[in-house]
Amino acid sequence: MDRRVCSVSADRIDIHPARSIIFLPIFTLALGLATFPVLYFWAGALPLEARLFLTLGALVVVPASGVGLVYSIAGAHIVIDRAKQSAVLQQGYLGMGVGTQDLVPFWKFERLQVEELTPHDYRGHQDDFAQYEVTIVKISGTRVPIGTVTVARAEAKEGLARAKEIAALVAAMAGSRVYVARRKQAKGPKVTAGRA
Repeated sequence: MDRRVCSVSADRIDIHPARSIIFLPIFTLALGLATFPVLYFWAGALPLEARLFLTLGALVVVPASGVGLVYSIAGAHIVIDRAKQSAVLQQGYLGMGVGTQDLVPFWKFERLQVEELTPHDYRGHQDDFAQYEVTIVKISGTRVPIGTVTVARAEAKEGLARAKEIAALVAAMAGSRVYVARRKQAKGPKVTAGRA
C-alpha cells in the first residue's frame, strides 16, 4: 500500500502508516518547542509582531505535531478484526479510534474489489504508472476504499498481485469474495460522419 504497511496476524489485519513518517512530526514538534525558550530569554529584544507570530505558531504547531507523532507511532488507518467481526476505517490524522469514519460489519460485505485506476486510452497508450485500488463494496452498493497500490507500468503484474493478495486476506477474514474488475478503457474522440 502506498505509504502504508499491512500487518497480518491470525485474527487481525492492520493497515497503518509507515513508521518512517515519524521524522516530520518530531522535527515540527522540536521546532515548536524551541520557540518557548526563545520567547522566555529574548522576548524583550523581539518586536511585538514577532512575539505574537511565534506564540500563535507554537500554539498551533505543538499540539498538531504531538497528535501526528502519536499517530505515526501507534495509529492505524484500517483495522479488520475477526473477534469484532468488522472493519473499522479510522480518521486519517488522529487514527486512534477518535472520529471513526466508517464501521463495516462483515455481514455488510458484498465483495472485495480490485480495480485498476489508470485507464488505457483509445489508442492503446498507457500511463507510466499503474494504480490498483482495493475497495470494500457493501451490500448497499457503497464503496469503501481501503488502499491503493502504485507501481511502475513495467511492474504492473506484481502490483496487481499485491493488491489481490491484500483483498484476498481481508475477504478470507470477512468470509467474503474477491472480484477483479476489468481494466478501464478511456473513450476516444467522437467521429461524426458528414456529407461531402
